[in-house]
Amino acid sequence: MKSTCILLTDPGGINDQIIKKSIKKLKKNKLKKIYFIGDKSYFKNSYLISTKIEKIIFLNYKLNKNYFLYLTKITREALRLFKENKINSLINMPLNKKKFLKNKYCGFTEFFSDLFDGKKNVNMLLYNENFSVCPLTTHIKLSEVNKNISVIKLSKCIENLIHFYKEKIGKQIEICVLGLNPHAGMDFQIKTKDITVIKYVVDKFKKRGINIKGPLSADTAFNSVRKKIFIGMYHDQVLIPFKLVNKFNGINITIGKKLIRMSPDHGTGADVLKSKKNIVNQSFIKCIDFCEKIKC
Repeated sequence: MKSTCILLTDPGGINDQIIKKSIKKLKKNKLKKIYFIGDKSYFKNSYLISTKIEKIIFLNYKLNKNYFLYLTKITREALRLFKENKINSLINMPLNKKKFLKNKYCGFTEFFSDLFDGKKNVNMLLYNENFSVCPLTTHIKLSEVNKNISVIKLSKCIENLIHFYKEKIGKQIEICVLGLNPHAGMDFQIKTKDITVIKYVVDKFKKRGINIKGPLSADTAFNSVRKKIFIGMYHDQVLIPFKLVNKFNGINITIGKKLIRMSPDHGTGADVLKSKKNIVNQSFIKCIDFCEKIKC
């Protein structure tokens, strides 16, 4: 039976409030065990829930001023649980990257990959059952995108997607690869990476019988999105349409490792906490749902 762990990361946001609002789901889900990993003095609602629901186990780790060390410790504890076959998925709650990653990593995806095995072989997938996106490059400057696009990098991204959907979802997908330049480079006389990299890689996978097309002009590619996965060359190229269409009905997944890592697809919500607006837990619920459905 499936089990997961939840990393209680940033006490400055709405993590604890999301957990509290999701108590019904935490009670009635089909998971065998749920491990909360964090500091019980900061995440009081989460700790209280763990004392009331038998399947939830709270592993207490002290949070001091060294936020990076705290994050490293609780993530390593999750990896230990995975190596001991106690969990098959991991949910990290949203965090302030500047505070917790100390500019050592551009995002949790890269931090998790390095801690897992030190290999840079992962991709960030924004997942929804009907429409998903995968940025080839993540949190880097636009001026650096072109030089970070390569045949090896794009090929690995496509392989990760094929493996994930086949082994973890059990479905075939249509992959749409966006071009980098306007109109996928058709306006330029010299060959851009739209041709030398993207078209080359797409043609290679087509010969293998993979349902893939590209490079597609990004300005019209999203006219039809149902049951498709879009690979974008940079972060906002695909995250903007994904969030416009799915809003909170999606999750952030790291693919490329044996352990599936996911998180709610939104920020820490510190502004929501200050303004006392309604807490939206839809994306967190989607994470739990995914933990239940994922193929081991």
